[in-house]
Amino acid sequence: MKKKLQSFLQKNRHRRLNIHVLGDAMVDEYYEVKVNRISPEFPMPIMLSSEDKPIKRPGGAANVAYQFKHFNASVSLFCFPDEKAEKVFKDHEVNRWVSLVDVRTTLPVKRRFLDDGIQITRHDIESPLCGVSEDIIDFYTESMCQAISKRKSNPDVVILSDYNKGFFHGDEGFVLGQYHNSITIVDPKKGPLRKWRGCNIFKPNAKEAEELSGKTKWKEQAKYFQNELECDSVVITDGGKRVSGVCGDKFFCFIPEKQVEVESVIGAGDTFCVFLAMAVGHGFSVPEASEIAWNAGAVYVQNKMNRPIVPAEMSANNIVSPEDLASRDFKLVFTNGCFDLLHEGHLQTLRFAREKGDKLVVALNSDASIKRLKGDDRPIKPLDQRMAVVAALDMVDFVVMFEEDTPLEVIKKIKPDVLVKGSDHKKNEIVGADIVPEVLTAPMIPDLSTTALIGS
Repeated sequence: MKKKLQSFLQKNRHRRLNIHVLGDAMVDEYYEVKVNRISPEFPMPIMLSSEDKPIKRPGGAANVAYQFKHFNASVSLFCFPDEKAEKVFKDHEVNRWVSLVDVRTTLPVKRRFLDDGIQITRHDIESPLCGVSEDIIDFYTESMCQAISKRKSNPDVVILSDYNKGFFHGDEGFVLGQYHNSITIVDPKKGPLRKWRGCNIFKPNAKEAEELSGKTKWKEQAKYFQNELECDSVVITDGGKRVSGVCGDKFFCFIPEKQVEVESVIGAGDTFCVFLAMAVGHGFSVPEASEIAWNAGAVYVQNKMNRPIVPAEMSANNIVSPEDLASRDFKLVFTNGCFDLLHEGHLQTLRFAREKGDKLVVALNSDASIKRLKGDDRPIKPLDQRMAVVAALDMVDFVVMFEEDTPLEVIKKIKPDVLVKGSDHKKNEIVGADIVPEVLTAPMIPDLSTTALIGS
């Protein structure tokens, strides 16, 4: 699996995919509350909030588009228009495209109330068919398809994200007919199945697969969908337990070796679809792409509030390329060194650095760089060993390397939010201090260094 992930990330760096996402967009709202008692009026929790300003995120099909944010993809989102939702999408850099039709809809809003990260309740606000008539939806769909057909280039992959809110209401495969030269992936919610006939990949979850097929065994479900839809592949997700299905005339089943710690499953299916799409777009087989997508989902569910993962988080060993950290939505701390013989002074600096942000990246000098700086008898340990040891530390999230005498070039690539060095450096003399917003010096243990240890 490690090699597949490395290959996927490499392909992502070198090729930009063209993706279309179509479907039911929504808005996810998160309210931070405190619950400390049950109401005497009725056995329900009383939620206390000091303010009523929620954190807003793209939801539904818009969340699918959002999850591409840090990867090398050009994404077009096709959804019903809604001025309030449009602002949320733009705030989170979701490219929204709508056909030139004067339609006013009201997209669904999901309000989630959380106490210390635990969801207490959810309040959904929505109108049937997003507040428009079936005739308007038909008119909108036809106009949108005409606009799609006039585009000069075909997307590599198309995701049809059905949340049963009206976007695909009454559609009998009309939308799919616009994408004969693209890979089409359907993430269904409800039937009838005939609307998805002719898609390339059909991706229900285990519950949807049973409801839509009437069958309980995954092999029977997969073959049923393949025959009914005349599709190439079926991928059935079952939470963190497994991914199974059929590709051509062969069944496949991926069962992870271990379960992951889950922070939130909101949007996990969307994320799986995103990475399935990117992986098949980069030439991986559907079974391979399913494994890659599962691993991406395993990272995603450890985050909160729909946060899109970054390429570096998909690394199997925390050793990453600087380019894979350049785009992100978290506060990143950077420090660097040779780390030739790991000692308590190193650990103290790393602990200090890790506390100053959300994640920590450590840059290590290459072997040639160390020889130029410290002489031919150094390093004691080669780069691969030094990187493996530092990457295994709990306080370290990512490790990169640099060939130059200073880390300036790698700092320029990563653009960290915080730069940390030992207190034996003056802030204005620290490499990168002029381009990193926050520069800090970590306390040091006197007379403790690799050079001193070797000399003793």
